[in-house]
Amino acid sequence: MDTKNQFTYFLLSVGIGVIGGVLYEIFALCRLLLRCDGDRRKPLGVVIDLLFCGTFALCGVWATYSLYFPSFRVYMWLGFAVGGIIYSKTLRRIVAFSEKVCYNKVAKLVKKAKKRRNSLKKEIKI
Repeated sequence: MDTKNQFTYFLLSVGIGVIGGVLYEIFALCRLLLRCDGDRRKPLGVVIDLLFCGTFALCGVWATYSLYFPSFRVYMWLGFAVGGIIYSKTLRRIVAFSEKVCYNKVAKLVKKAKKRRNSLKKEIKI
């Protein structure tokens, strides 16, 4: 295999690593929703992390198979890691900002709905 193809496969591996970072955000959201940070739910957090690792490994194997990568090469796994690092240093901030904006909007809607519900309860009592 010539060097040109190896560089192409490396860049594809970096892209797969970035996709893995997005996949991690989904699993991190599950951890957040299930409140896995406490001592009692820590094993659930470990299970979710293991599910992420298994899912990412399957996605990586599927991608290498469907994109006709050559047999195992270390630079592919390095590309996955570099892609994850690139995601965590760049795109993750954008995703975190978007999550914060969405959370604030939903929180305002929930607060407004609670206020409306309480005012309706007061009207019914009067």
